[in-house]
Amino acid sequence: MYTLEEMRKMRDAFIITYSEIAKASGVSISSVQKIFGSDDAKPRHSTMAKLSQAFDTLLELPEPENHKKGIYYNKINNKNNNREENNLVADKNPGYNLYGAGKIVAGGDVPLFSRTGYTYEDYLTLELPEGKRIEIIDGVIYDMTTPSPTHQAILMYLSNYITNELRKRQRKCLVFMSPFDVRLDFSDGPTTVVQPDILIKCSKDNRVDKDGNEQPWVPRFVVEILSPSTRSKDTLIKTRKYKESGVVEYWIIDDHHKQVTKYNFDKDSISMFNYEDKIGLDIFDGDIVVDMKELQAHLDYFADIIGE
Repeated sequence: MYTLEEMRKMRDAFIITYSEIAKASGVSISSVQKIFGSDDAKPRHSTMAKLSQAFDTLLELPEPENHKKGIYYNKINNKNNNREENNLVADKNPGYNLYGAGKIVAGGDVPLFSRTGYTYEDYLTLELPEGKRIEIIDGVIYDMTTPSPTHQAILMYLSNYITNELRKRQRKCLVFMSPFDVRLDFSDGPTTVVQPDILIKCSKDNRVDKDGNEQPWVPRFVVEILSPSTRSKDTLIKTRKYKESGVVEYWIIDDHHKQVTKYNFDKDSISMFNYEDKIGLDIFDGDIVVDMKELQAHLDYFADIIGE
């Protein structure tokens, strides 16, 4: 009988679907999804026996001891399954992300699991359920949950405020709000494509090389508004990626604690503010200032509409 880890490796190596496993084992597809999609799964011995037998049906192992060495032989008929035949595949185990390991990207009828290794080309060809949004960081898919009313109220207030301040100063810059794809990795291999809540792009950010080719662009100013489900991603993972990719200024707005963390990666500085403070945009040398008291007053005034 195989261990669950061994079956996961075989499933990943041959891209075996949950429906195929369910059909071959007699275990319900919902149970199969829970077993293979959770790090804490502890299926019964009888269920493990059914699953193990199912993999023997789906995969031919002419030398039974070989699966202990991580070597698998594909028995799946290429014509019937429309897959590229692969007679010998080395042990392969795509890891899962740290944020909701093995988590289903909800929506639609087809679950999408957050495996590693996605490239930018993969991202462009992903077929997601309607309305579903994701980010990819270092090749790992992250589900983007629906933002709260408070999140959206802060987003709209700040984007409108900064846009008006830029217009007053006749700065040729635009404020973009999520969803707006920003690619942070430009080499081959696992990619990073994120959707910051707010970013600023100015005309001078468009750079061309000596041959007239446009260079990869990364925003200088980015804002993320925390939600419970995105806290660890925004405060840890994205902070590192923004710093590595060349973002200059990164604000993390934590409305729950009424705090703002401002990173200036050029100066290697971190500043902490609360909703009593005025915060200047470093990329404009503090010429534009956000008064957090006014933001809070805005939230208070519309509290009955926000409803949280």
